[in-house]
Amino acid sequence: MQKAITPALSHAHLAAGHDRLAGYVVRAADVSFATTPSQLFEVHGLGYPGTPFSPHDEYIDVLRFESSPQLQYRDVPGYIVPLWWLRHSRVPPGAELVRVFADGTATLLARYGDVGTGWSLTHLGSPRPALASLSRCVGPVAKWHGAYLEADVVDNGHTLVLALANPPLAETGFRQSANGRWYRRVPRQEVTELFELDLTAQWNGLSVRVVDQWQDAQRYVVARISHLGDDIDRAEHLQMDRVEAGVYEAVVYAAELTDIQTNQVVPHTWAPGPAAVPQRQPVRS
Repeated sequence: MQKAITPALSHAHLAAGHDRLAGYVVRAADVSFATTPSQLFEVHGLGYPGTPFSPHDEYIDVLRFESSPQLQYRDVPGYIVPLWWLRHSRVPPGAELVRVFADGTATLLARYGDVGTGWSLTHLGSPRPALASLSRCVGPVAKWHGAYLEADVVDNGHTLVLALANPPLAETGFRQSANGRWYRRVPRQEVTELFELDLTAQWNGLSVRVVDQWQDAQRYVVARISHLGDDIDRAEHLQMDRVEAGVYEAVVYAAELTDIQTNQVVPHTWAPGPAAVPQRQPVRS
């Protein structure tokens, strides 16, 4: 898949290690003919109100990545290529951030390894970006040795990368990445469960996905929410932050959320190995 990345998000990926994405995407093969900013502006439909893009930009950054279970096909009349909507998700392993210039050339800016290693910049001597905070509300979670850890599926489903924010107290075999995160690669058969939590709710009549949770200084539970539906007018009325076209987010108190539902999405690149005996069967949303 391919997604045009706003300058603000591109900076967040490259400087702060931001590992999330959401919004409209297309198949890279469908737009392979678009090799200049003006062509990308057209095929990605970047002329929306308030857009930071211009067909006369010196360059436009695009993110190329493998398909995700969080993709939803959108039938948009008049759009020149098939279009998908990606719910707020963690960047898939192996994603590449590419800068496309007006003269038709392109350069690879960075590659996202996995949840354990994060982004690595391709320019020699460039500092490695920081790592974003882990969240079990977004991205795969694996059960390994009786504990649930953030994870990514790699090697065509044969291996999982497990990640921890802090050094493990009992387990051995974890390494610390250059960015400080602790990670370990394990074979598929050592993992008994793998799923992505899909925590949805209503907020002031708007359908949202909970993508982060934490406690504030007063120990109240706070949630970052991402707009799920097409009610753009209501999202604007509620003064949610517009990240880009159709992508609205806000930070609210968890007590404001109603009709909370928790589903489990099974990554399509993984199935339990012969030695894995799940204690419960994940439910596909």
